[in-house]
Amino acid sequence: MALPKIDYPIFEIEGILGKSKPIKFRPFSVKEQKILMMASESSDIKEVVRGMQQIIQNCCLESIDAEKLSLSDIEIIFLHLRAKSVSENVDIYFKCNNIIEDGSKCGMVIDISLDLLKDIKVESKQPSNTIWLNDKIAVKMKNPTLDVVRLIEMDDASISDKIIALCLDKVIEEEEVHDMETVTEEELVEFVGQIQTKDYEKMWEFIQNTPKIKYEEVHKCPRCSYEHRVKLEGLSDFFS
Repeated sequence: MALPKIDYPIFEIEGILGKSKPIKFRPFSVKEQKILMMASESSDIKEVVRGMQQIIQNCCLESIDAEKLSLSDIEIIFLHLRAKSVSENVDIYFKCNNIIEDGSKCGMVIDISLDLLKDIKVESKQPSNTIWLNDKIAVKMKNPTLDVVRLIEMDDASISDKIIALCLDKVIEEEEVHDMETVTEEELVEFVGQIQTKDYEKMWEFIQNTPKIKYEEVHKCPRCSYEHRVKLEGLSDFFS
């Protein structure tokens, strides 16, 4: 007799993948937990990224390509996956280094318990993703993927055109819409090289203000009453 299959609870995440309707996921299982543990133990950021993408791909109940997800979508999805699979709460610890009356540091260890789905917000200060280059041509931007973020972190001015090219979603020319999936990277970089400086800067502003998960609150030390402004941003701050 065959062993029974285990049913998973299904939950939905809104506001991701550029879709108006919610996307369905299941919590990650022991299989995905092992992928996460192996990825977190690696010193190679590529392995960590690959592990996160694999978990999202496995747990999404709809057809997606995890390698093409934007960083903001990955952060939101992983936040929900962790909440539904492990716990909605996570504890953050830090030490109070305020100098007290005797000249020493307070040293109190402060514990903050965060509700992942209530306390953490998605911050977005992005301008419009549509930028007009002239009265006939406009470009539509998309948020950077993890691969693009790694290029940004290299801080190499020589690849800035490539970074912008990889964040182009569509080029709109009067009645014609050019989908970037049909254009080579070389053609995209050449196109970006023709853009005026003022429009180039608008594109960078869009990329640099990609939405991210964030927590920022003031917490008072229970020992010395010093007020700490605690600011957490991105997955590594919450789950490192």
